Amino acid sequence: MNYKNGKNIIETIKSYKNNYFKSDIYSGLSVATLCIPQNMAYALIAGLNPMYGLYASIISQIISTITGKSSYIIVGPTNLMAMAIASNLNYVQDDKYLEMVILLTFLVGVFQILAGVFKLGKLVKYVSHPVIVGLTAGAAILIGIGQIKNFLGVSIGRTYNVFIEIYQLFLKVGSINYLSLLLGIITIISILIVKKSKYDIPAYLLGIVFTTLIVILFNFENSINTVGRLNLSEFALNIPGLNSKSIINLSSKALAVAIVGLIQTLAVVKSISNRAKEELNINKEFVSQGIMNFGLSFFNGFASSASFTKTFANYQAGAKTRISELISAIFILIFIFFFNFFIKYIPIAALAGLVILVAYNMIEIKEIKDLIKATKADTLIFTLTFLATISSPRIEYAVYIGVLLSLFSVLKDSSEAKVSHLKYDENSHSKIVQTVPKEIQDDEYVILDLVGDFTFSSAESFKYKLEHVSDAGCGYILRLRNIDNIDITSINELKKFIKRIQDEDREVLLSGINQNKYKILKDLGIVDLIGEENIFYEKDKILSSTVDAVKKAEGNEVDEDKEK
Repeated sequence: MNYKNGKNIIETIKSYKNNYFKSDIYSGLSVATLCIPQNMAYALIAGLNPMYGLYASIISQIISTITGKSSYIIVGPTNLMAMAIASNLNYVQDDKYLEMVILLTFLVGVFQILAGVFKLGKLVKYVSHPVIVGLTAGAAILIGIGQIKNFLGVSIGRTYNVFIEIYQLFLKVGSINYLSLLLGIITIISILIVKKSKYDIPAYLLGIVFTTLIVILFNFENSINTVGRLNLSEFALNIPGLNSKSIINLSSKALAVAIVGLIQTLAVVKSISNRAKEELNINKEFVSQGIMNFGLSFFNGFASSASFTKTFANYQAGAKTRISELISAIFILIFIFFFNFFIKYIPIAALAGLVILVAYNMIEIKEIKDLIKATKADTLIFTLTFLATISSPRIEYAVYIGVLLSLFSVLKDSSEAKVSHLKYDENSHSKIVQTVPKEIQDDEYVILDLVGDFTFSSAESFKYKLEHVSDAGCGYILRLRNIDNIDITSINELKKFIKRIQDEDREVLLSGINQNKYKILKDLGIVDLIGEENIFYEKDKILSSTVDAVKKAEGNEVDEDKEK
């Protein structure tokens, strides 16, 4: 399967075609209609005035257009990142809160840049799916409950625990602003109705516009909490206050938020790459995300990441290049300047209703059911991450617990080398089929399929498996296509195996080799040991290089150049 490489902004501009512009305009507008209501709502989750969500939208998308490489990924505030910010800064006094958010965002950017520069992308990949599902489900509960006060129009102080917040909400039942409650309910109902209609129109934006018009027409602005007029003077360059004591206090929290952002970015990159057939370097994306957050801190923005919702809206709307992200930022900027008079009437309860709806949709019921049906390890990791998320005073604890559980699971799995037996079958469609050692004939080549990571942790298991493979057959073909990583410890075990087989006057061939694996094998002496003629490079068609290796081993002519 052919993947196209992502392009930087210079390559995008040089290769830009006139017929791309219409698609990018439409995609950019579609994304902007999502960004405006959602990102204002996410600012609420982060404990900020909704206007900061608009600032963060514009700056993050402009920076990402310049530094990113994906044609489709859209960045900006997200529910999970906003929740991570709020939970890590819930101890900060109101008059210092914005200052701490900006400094936290600055540090998040620094950590993410370092993660990319030191190529730590592979480490984040080992955060398992159950952790992401558990973290997301837990955050959804926190986000939804955290907005009930705005939905009901009541005021409670900052809380350190969701259960305390629920208790304080019960104490405020007598203070409910029923107009706020009504507007919140109207927002949710109108969004659901629009989503179920046959028309492709922006449901979230329409829901907010509808309730805002009600506020304007009936002069409700003095009876409820509204966004208020945007302070455009804050949408300007503002150097973060780099206080050494604050930096020390925020470092561990910023690291946790940075990890959340990288996990979310990785998930978006993997998902959109599979759909769009676009190859991206995850470490370069981490650097891009870091530069984005670093830049956001200079414009009163708050920590952001790649967004699932907006990325897929951009892709499905037919975006051709990353210029669509810049166009989205321009549309949001136009909205701020020309609809400032309208924004101040947006009811906070309507944004809270939108957030509660988004939080509900974050909980992936099917995914959770599948996890519970899966292995006990997956169920345990999901459950502990979920419980840690809703009960910990800060979401960073849930992140660390999830990461440790994932690493423990990975180390446990990686200690077992995966080596299986295959055989050549002329009558099968793929020519290569699964088999068991006892079925291999003396005149056949034993095909060993190596899968996964072959590192120091699995070296002992790898040694054992190689010592106990079928001793029948006249030689061995090692299929390496599905090896993710192999280190020198496992390479040394492979060398011992090859030398033992060669001492018995039998042959060893390697198939499924790409350029990266070839370089490692060449540098560490494997290629010289078995000879260039016994290396077969991977092709687009699965198993074809292994078939070529069998043909060569049996003295038959290979159909195509084995180094395709």
